[in-house]
Amino acid sequence: MKTLSDLKRKLQPGQRVSLVYRYKKLDVPIEKEVLELQSNGIALAKEIRDGRAWGKSWLTWPKASLLECVGEPGLFSGFRIYSTGKRPLTCFEKEIRDGYEKTRDTEQERRDMLSDGSTSYWQKLHYYRERNAEYLIGNIKQHGMRYDYNSGLVWDDRVKGELCLEYVFV
Repeated sequence: MKTLSDLKRKLQPGQRVSLVYRYKKLDVPIEKEVLELQSNGIALAKEIRDGRAWGKSWLTWPKASLLECVGEPGLFSGFRIYSTGKRPLTCFEKEIRDGYEKTRDTEQERRDMLSDGSTSYWQKLHYYRERNAEYLIGNIKQHGMRYDYNSGLVWDDRVKGELCLEYVFV
């Protein structure tokens, strides 16, 4: 069992799981029970007291690329959920960004500083939209990607970032 669909089949109402990692290793695992299943996530009991489930919290499934099943096929022991990771620009993406820098209208940008600035924005959006790369603008998420100006990298849902959550089956 190594896929999201295998995991969904394994998690049935009544199944107990322990949260062992939440942005850092937990000193005491938190036991939860699966209450409901949906295609986009599962409902877990917030806490278990006296053998009964109390409260409900939803765990929505990330993209399959950000989920990792732990264990060997048949000996499935848990799952991990990762945050979106960053990657460097590809050669194609660098060409697109360099191409925009060559076509920028700096005089229009100066005029936009004195007005609402929208003309330059729409020119930039049009340039990237023609190349199906709106995510390279930085404020638009497209195809699970978004450019990060601070690091010069691309946030990409297909790249695993830091470990967020880890559950093991009880």
